[in-house]
Amino acid sequence: MWTCVARGSAAALLAALAVVAPARAASPTALVDATAVASCDEARERQQAGELDGAKETYTAVAVKGGDAERACAVAGLKSVAAQREQAAAVVTAGEDLVKAGDLDKAGNVFRSALAMDQSNPGATAGLAQVNKAQDRPGASANWDRFSAYWVMPLGRMLLFGAVGFAVLYALAGLSTRLFVPVDTISWPRPHRWIAGATGFLLIFGAAVMLPLYAMFRPFSPREPLANWAAGALLGIGLGMISLTVLASYSGHRGRREQGDWRDWSALLISLGAAVVVAGALLLAPREALGLEAAGVIAVLGLTAVALIALTATRPHDVRRPLTLLIPLSFAVMVATALVLVPLTDTGRLIAAHIALAVIGVVLTAATMGQNLRLQVEVQKPDGTVSAGSTDYLLARVKGLGAESPKALNGATSGLATTPLSKITSEDLSALPAGKVAGALSRLLFAARPDLTWRARVTLVDADRVAMTLSRNGRYAESAVFSRPDLGLSAVPTEPAEADRAAEQDRANAQLLTGAAAFILLRLSKAHLELQDDLYGAERWQSVALQVIATSRSLMGDGVKADDERVELLSRAMDEDPGYVLARFEYLWAVYRRAPDQRTAHAALANSLDEQYGRSGLSDRGVEDEGWAPLRIRVKYSSATHWLNGYVAEGRRDDQLRENAAESVTELKSLCEEKWKGVQLRRQADRMHDFAENLEHCITALEGVAPPKGATWLHPHEHAPSPKLAWDHACLDCFLAGIPGLKAEKDMRLGQAIEDLEFAVATDRARSKATADPCFGPLASDHRFKQLTGVPPRSFLDLPALAPHKVPLAKAGIESAPDLARRTQSAEQQEQLATHLGVSRVIIDRMREIALLAQVHPDLDDPGMLHLLIAQGVGSPAALRDRASRDADQLISQVRGEAEKYGLTPPGLAWRRRRQWLRAARS
Repeated sequence: MWTCVARGSAAALLAALAVVAPARAASPTALVDATAVASCDEARERQQAGELDGAKETYTAVAVKGGDAERACAVAGLKSVAAQREQAAAVVTAGEDLVKAGDLDKAGNVFRSALAMDQSNPGATAGLAQVNKAQDRPGASANWDRFSAYWVMPLGRMLLFGAVGFAVLYALAGLSTRLFVPVDTISWPRPHRWIAGATGFLLIFGAAVMLPLYAMFRPFSPREPLANWAAGALLGIGLGMISLTVLASYSGHRGRREQGDWRDWSALLISLGAAVVVAGALLLAPREALGLEAAGVIAVLGLTAVALIALTATRPHDVRRPLTLLIPLSFAVMVATALVLVPLTDTGRLIAAHIALAVIGVVLTAATMGQNLRLQVEVQKPDGTVSAGSTDYLLARVKGLGAESPKALNGATSGLATTPLSKITSEDLSALPAGKVAGALSRLLFAARPDLTWRARVTLVDADRVAMTLSRNGRYAESAVFSRPDLGLSAVPTEPAEADRAAEQDRANAQLLTGAAAFILLRLSKAHLELQDDLYGAERWQSVALQVIATSRSLMGDGVKADDERVELLSRAMDEDPGYVLARFEYLWAVYRRAPDQRTAHAALANSLDEQYGRSGLSDRGVEDEGWAPLRIRVKYSSATHWLNGYVAEGRRDDQLRENAAESVTELKSLCEEKWKGVQLRRQADRMHDFAENLEHCITALEGVAPPKGATWLHPHEHAPSPKLAWDHACLDCFLAGIPGLKAEKDMRLGQAIEDLEFAVATDRARSKATADPCFGPLASDHRFKQLTGVPPRSFLDLPALAPHKVPLAKAGIESAPDLARRTQSAEQQEQLATHLGVSRVIIDRMREIALLAQVHPDLDDPGMLHLLIAQGVGSPAALRDRASRDADQLISQVRGEAEKYGLTPPGLAWRRRRQWLRAARS
């Protein structure tokens, strides 16, 4: 209407002027100025009426058709229209807040005022309609509609889009791990990874949430301080992460074989450097005019930084790296230069900073996930199908390599019979399911799963070979072939029955998978240096495989058949890897276990253990080297017990042996009292603390010091200890019985020792060792000890050398010396008997020699007489002939002393009869 009026008025004015003054020429400038003023007034009236769209059109038309004055009027009007539109939007926001608060009356008034300012404002129209609807439907239904419309639906949409955005960014980070973490790089220490990972996660989360949050709720206005703060945060995070990357590249490598290098992380540094360049450009970007000077500075400094990084990051003979560095960094410099040249609004700066922060979050998350110790294993049969059982076994092996089922602790071995090699947790392991469909779906799922860093595929080629391949972040890392014959393992026999052959095949497969676990663990330790703390200096996976197989009863078989092979495998492990400390000590213990109980050189073994303890560097290890603690405890316990046994066996004459035992016990006790971080190690140390205290009391008793009155450790077996601890308590009781000042308590102490042994001695092997243990010398003549240990032996098969195999020998029809001699005449018979007993030919030869010794003279075919001779080291006709020829009187004297010790009176020791069997031995 107002437009028509204005146009009509202008036409009438022109007509009047033409009629009244026809001879006078009208001034063009005056006419245009009057039209412009009229048009600006019309637009202003429409603006005041809330018709902002019409006012904008009028001002635009004036600006296009008018002169300078008209343009000035139109530009001012357009700015006023924009400001009024923004003011109306702000009023609508205030009205929405009132609706949320439940004040509908005030909200309606606010929406009406917003419509008065801007009739075309959709928010005001919708808000007023919602207020009217809510006022027409008062009560809970209206309140719920209002709550749902203003809170539930917006927040749901925001969370949905935020979750989708986060999932996309996180998946993108997972897929790009191979770009930022090369295969051979060393993972950062855990604190550095946590800092980088937390920063990346927060940036990804913030980027995913902020986009829908800002688009829906506009919680802030993109003014200049906020854009500068975002650019400053981008600059600070970029520089901080660059410093962290360089620092982490060299942290945690002290004393390690592998050394890190910041140039291994060039892709990560390039990305962070590009973010820093963009941040600097955002801070220097002009608001209104072109920033030629700033653009020139950015370009020169950026290109100089590109050249320096390319030169310093280049390794010798590597000509490809400069090109790979120049391309992305040069692109970043060009982008930054463009940002400096082109004027940016505050909104543009904020968007650019938001994108750059999201990129940094993706890069940091990818670099962190690419260093995870997450492993997936898959064991395939020769036909390519997945073996679920073998996969589970490999998983268990990788997690607990070296941690066999706890063996019985005895004086011959160690306090901690197991020495774990792996600290990989269950959370870091997963397996590929068996089955074609499940396997295919799992491969597809795991391909997009970003946290599975390592994947191992093991293929059982045949009974003696296995192929192993390891990848990191989807890229090939290393492969190897494990062949049992190449490592000296015996081939699977083909002669035994079907069941035995299947058992041997299963054992061979277990050996192959153990080798695969060793390969995986050693390769992982090159990238995750913390795993090396539990490897005791091992550098080659072959040596670890040999040592674990040799010391595992499940992989070498029960009995003594595998003793020769066990020692040979440990010898190979030492040859393969001289720095593998655990293999060295296992070799010493294996060689010691092969010696007969009656000939054990306790002091010599203890001396060897202490010597190797110093040479190997175990004595220099501190509390921080927690991975070495189990082996240190094992060695010190074994050293202490053997020093004590050597001291007792040599008649308690050499006090230096007792002092050496005291030194070992002191270190053992300090190790057990240490507050270790590992839960398993703490439990083992607590368990061994009782053994250390008992050894300490043993040394005190051997020094002749009587225990104080009321001592609670005098008879601790009442607290139901383990059989091994009861054994050690029996030793302590025997030592206490020998203290000069406690003769009145001797019988009580020996009785308590018997009670302890009744709990500790439960097998033929334990009985055989009890008879040979020098600590139990005071019990030799006790009838209860004889009855408990089977000394003197009641039959030929009760001899210590034969007692462990008494049942299978009886099943084979061997119950006497003539039976054994007859069944071992030929090599074929000996091999058959060795297979039946599950022992080596060396054991069969020793049994045959004892049987032949019994046939030298009828008086020697007596279990008690044979036991006395064997106790003096006479276990064959040749040994008896030698002793009878050289020192017959000394032999008789020693045998009689041993007989008195055990209370034996064999017929062969009579004066006339002993001359007869000596004469027979010489002939």
